[in-house]
Amino acid sequence: MVEMEHIVQQLEQTLGISLRLKTLNEQEYGELAKALAASQDDAVSIGGSQGKRSTQSKAKSPQFQHGQARSMTLTAAGAYDNEALGEIWIPIQMQKPGIVIAAARGDLTVSEIRLIELWLSTLRGASSLNAKSGSKAEEERSAQQLGAWLKECLEAGEQVAELPEELPIRSSLSADMVPFLLLNESEHAPAPSYKALQRLLRSYFDGDIVLVPLHEKEWLILAEQQLLVGIVDDKEELTAEGEQDSLALFCMGLYELISTEWVGDFHISAIPSVNALHALPQAVNMLRETMTIGRTFQVKEHIHLSTGLHLERLVYSIPEYQRNLFLREYAAGHTDLFEDSETLSTLESFFELDCNVSETAKHLYIHRNTLLYRLDKIKQETGLDVRSFSDAVLVKITLLLYKVTKRK
Repeated sequence: MVEMEHIVQQLEQTLGISLRLKTLNEQEYGELAKALAASQDDAVSIGGSQGKRSTQSKAKSPQFQHGQARSMTLTAAGAYDNEALGEIWIPIQMQKPGIVIAAARGDLTVSEIRLIELWLSTLRGASSLNAKSGSKAEEERSAQQLGAWLKECLEAGEQVAELPEELPIRSSLSADMVPFLLLNESEHAPAPSYKALQRLLRSYFDGDIVLVPLHEKEWLILAEQQLLVGIVDDKEELTAEGEQDSLALFCMGLYELISTEWVGDFHISAIPSVNALHALPQAVNMLRETMTIGRTFQVKEHIHLSTGLHLERLVYSIPEYQRNLFLREYAAGHTDLFEDSETLSTLESFFELDCNVSETAKHLYIHRNTLLYRLDKIKQETGLDVRSFSDAVLVKITLLLYKVTKRK
């Protein structure tokens, strides 16, 4: 209201007339409401000069003389003519109690009233934009508060903790949400702003999501389960796919979207839906662990799902001294075999395709006999035949142990 008083003072100085900010009493507000209702059926037309005021026209300006049957009428300029008080009212706030700019009858021309109305309309628009901007800023602050709370819980080792009631963002969370962790590893490329990333994610999820900054280039994304289902159901490829493949396909689309908008090395990890109200710290810890394990064993991948890293997670949990002991026992003198890129790609493809010789040969674009030659070479080097189940298990574990030990 102080700002509006300042605006009225500016109008007085510009127009050279007396204006005042008026808060209506109950009777005045009732008359104004009646005039508004009546104006919907019977607007009073305004005549008279559209130009500058003259001394003679101020006393009995013809544009406010029509409509004597009512104590207050709406003028064609959008103001209200209160005959009883001899004032022209320009509404600022129509809700109770009602606030108007009041001027003596005849002091304002039609053009001046319309200019004031236009100015007030512009101010209302700016105020609305500021309110929206303030709402978005408040949303970001709430997300930052949640990020700070998660950091405190994880540092204290609290995996299962209920979200505090005082956190404003609690109302946006539910007991069934799918969490994603987004990590930007680019050293030189700037990280996207919170607002820009949120806008991009909401366009992809086709609905409201919760974006929580954890670190400078690390974000937690929480989406309602139905949003995810709604998107993946639109894809024909998902008709015969399971939950893991659905989540993987969804993450692929998300990664492609982000990588086309911003330059940088992005990674995404995802886990099945969680209770965001009671187990969010545990979810973040699992997402980070999935990210670490995925990047350790899947160097060329940018999408890491907890549902596809069961054996890798088990191997990663083995203490380092036991890893080294196992390698010395089963891979003594043969670790250089895993440094050969051809052998490494052959083994990874072979295990990925369930030890199927024909499918692996097709995948590697080599003749079946060439693949058999490579497998025989591995058998000669290690004494283990990967076409045998027990030997294949040992080679697979040895390969995983080698990866985690080498990259530690």
